[in-house]
Amino acid sequence: MADNNYPSVDGLKCPQCGKTEFKILGTKGSLAKAGVTVAFGAIANMALDSQSKKDFELKPVRYQCLGCKNKFEAEPLVAPEEDLLEEPCRITLNRLKSAVGMAVTQQVYLNGVKIGNVKNGEDITFQTFTKHNTVFVTDQAGIAFPGAHTFIAEPGGTEDIQFKRKFL
Repeated sequence: MADNNYPSVDGLKCPQCGKTEFKILGTKGSLAKAGVTVAFGAIANMALDSQSKKDFELKPVRYQCLGCKNKFEAEPLVAPEEDLLEEPCRITLNRLKSAVGMAVTQQVYLNGVKIGNVKNGEDITFQTFTKHNTVFVTDQAGIAFPGAHTFIAEPGGTEDIQFKRKFL
């Protein structure tokens, strides 16, 4: 397993103050995309949704430090060898049905890497090979919904997550 580079955000530090507690804002360029959505409404939503179909995408994530309020972008770190699992842990995220945003998919990220999209009322299942994990969800423009789901994975274990515009 030492030959594999698995992403991790555990140990990520604010470049300004060095603290390790953050608010996830979304992906790079998400605010510009949000402006297009406001300006052009439903048609822009459909266009952005079609652009968000690509799975397994790595691009910088925008964070805000909870200590000094500094906003910065960072790519995931490489998980240290002692953080790797002998067997993967299976994760299932259930997006509960909602009338709000029901026509668009939402993007699911594990440790800073987009792993797929989930539609209204559906599940997405994926796995992790790292002990410390952070899952967050964005809208079609890349803006993160409030909060993130963090957990410590067990080798061969499972983690079931429910999401409805926030983690439940």
